[in-house]
Amino acid sequence: MQVFVDFFLRLVAATVSGAIIGFTRERIQRPAGLRTHALISVGAAFLTILSIYIFFDGKTGDPGRVAAQIVSGIGFLGAGTILKKGFSVKGLTTAATLWVTAAIGMGFGAGEYLISSSATGIVLLIVVAFKRVDLFAGKGSKQTVTIEMHKEHAMERLAKKLDKLKITPLHIEIETDEDSISFEFVISDEDYKILKRNIVEFASIEGINSIDLGD
Repeated sequence: MQVFVDFFLRLVAATVSGAIIGFTRERIQRPAGLRTHALISVGAAFLTILSIYIFFDGKTGDPGRVAAQIVSGIGFLGAGTILKKGFSVKGLTTAATLWVTAAIGMGFGAGEYLISSSATGIVLLIVVAFKRVDLFAGKGSKQTVTIEMHKEHAMERLAKKLDKLKITPLHIEIETDEDSISFEFVISDEDYKILKRNIVEFASIEGINSIDLGD
């Protein structure tokens, strides 16, 4: 009974830790949120417990064999949250939090409460506090917007709408394929707010396929 309680507490601790990390992604509408991170953490903890205590009898078996597969296996799940659109790559931070959440779950599964709790605190510091550092450093003073349109309607219509709203892109990247063209442009926070307020006007431009306002 005592062993069961110990294992249960490890699973609970892993779940709570994963949920806390996932909440930081959930609140900014990332693809992997609270439940995903909690499931990954408790799953990693459970597999680690099985690997160490069930699949190894002290003489035969490898206590680290199953747990080792978590590290590589979670990479495939994290890769699913990464999106390349135009010249930008998004989802890297979420993929990284999924990977480190699995590692923390493994730590709790191994019974290492202190180091796993410390790692959770460091992750929260990185994803929450470090974002404020980015803002202070000026990284947050610009926004990236991606607009995909049909080629035949692209440049002239978009340019007229930007000019009408007095939005001046600081940088523009263009990517074309057979049927469409993507504009990725960097604008100031003030212009970004104007664009969001007038998003219906942009959406009404004939030929627009999609508008991605980024974070």
